[in-house]
Amino acid sequence: MEIDLEYYADLRRELHQIPEIGYEEFKTSERIVQELERLGIEYYRGLAGTGIVAWIRKGKAERSIALRADMDGLPIEERSGVAYASRHPGMMHACGHDGHCTMLLAAAEMIKREVEFDGTVYLIFQPAEEGGAGAKRMIEDGLFDRFAIDEIYGMHNRPSEELGKFLVRQGPVMSAVDHWKIVVEGCAGHSSQPHRTVNPIVAASHIVLAIKEISSTAIDPVESHVITVAKIESGTAFNVVPGSCRIEGSVRSFSGAVQNRIEESIRSLAGRIAEGFGAEALVDYQRIYPPTVNTRSDVALAAAAATVGEENIDREFPSSMGSEDFSFYLQHVPGAYVWIGSRPDEGPTPTLHSDRYDFNDSVIPIGARYWANLVKERLGEDRD
Repeated sequence: MEIDLEYYADLRRELHQIPEIGYEEFKTSERIVQELERLGIEYYRGLAGTGIVAWIRKGKAERSIALRADMDGLPIEERSGVAYASRHPGMMHACGHDGHCTMLLAAAEMIKREVEFDGTVYLIFQPAEEGGAGAKRMIEDGLFDRFAIDEIYGMHNRPSEELGKFLVRQGPVMSAVDHWKIVVEGCAGHSSQPHRTVNPIVAASHIVLAIKEISSTAIDPVESHVITVAKIESGTAFNVVPGSCRIEGSVRSFSGAVQNRIEESIRSLAGRIAEGFGAEALVDYQRIYPPTVNTRSDVALAAAAATVGEENIDREFPSSMGSEDFSFYLQHVPGAYVWIGSRPDEGPTPTLHSDRYDFNDSVIPIGARYWANLVKERLGEDRD
């Protein structure tokens, strides 16, 4: 199975020039639709605003799988220096979503032209992965109601790994992420009369220290998690005790039980410590993305082996403390999320979300063949 790499590299670079942030991927969506029409593939537009679901049907079976690519860029000013750099000021494809879309479009051509299967392949082009929970919005807008999707698969490039290496494993592969905020309300006044005030900064400082102790006092040491205090804001002048102080941070974990324990601890500690200083703590705790938990790594492993060979698969890599909204799909149907190595053979390898990052076009044919092999593995005519 081969593709015209020059054509798809040009397409990827075209998409790279028009990055758009979450829920504003209008040009990107339009360009993807043009490619689907060129390939004669049916599609539906409008889920989550700019989302696209396309489908390829062969045979008579009702079974199906879905393959997902994310479309959005990031609010970063590009400094890669490439000739096809972003034309949109303050926006950049710094995570390779331009490459993800291109790989899925290239795979669509392969699947339609060359792969014999019995069932339906859905191609999902999703907006707003970068913090906007586009997957959740796609589901809320009726993704699984409109389309009979049995399983779903995702893939992300990883520039830290050698080109074409696959990272595939069962179970949790990316953490949940929670966002918490605490506003400590005190009593403002003159700094020369602290006895007439309730200093929220002092209370907040004790709350910060207590939150950082949750890991060592309330959570089983074998449970991987991270509690981060990322922001503390208060005050306007050196001689004024402020009326409030704001603390903000995140929690990353792999289980609902750990999430529950940490949320309970943050709420309880903040309330009791603030009260001890005569202040009040208002806690807002939001669960942003659940953990990404693979349930069909066997399918992904078989497809990866058919693409690059068993020797180029890592099954023992540590789960990531990064988060992915692909996790919402996996709460509804079985599937798997994998990484594909994209490190160039030569030159620097900027990390994801770097203002100098650029997707390695050599990944395109490998990723496209993986998608095609996954379809053969799951829907091939010799499968039951």
